[in-house]
Amino acid sequence: MLCQERIDARLNDAEFLVLSGADIGDPQAFIRGLWLQVYECAPMHLRSSVLRRLHALSRRLGVQYVHGEHDASA
Repeated sequence: MLCQERIDARLNDAEFLVLSGADIGDPQAFIRGLWLQVYECAPMHLRSSVLRRLHALSRRLGVQYVHGEHDASA
């Protein structure tokens, strides 16, 4: 399980990369990685805030990602 500080640090880093226009590679893979690294490891009581931030990042990248839907192709 990740603590609130680690979750915030990882999502802050990801948001900074996106907002600064850094080369993140494949946006779909970037978002999928965040879901696996952050959402899956977040305690249940923190998942709703993680969910909101991941959806906001997805929208900003123009990626429609539904967690668990396309994981078999990874």
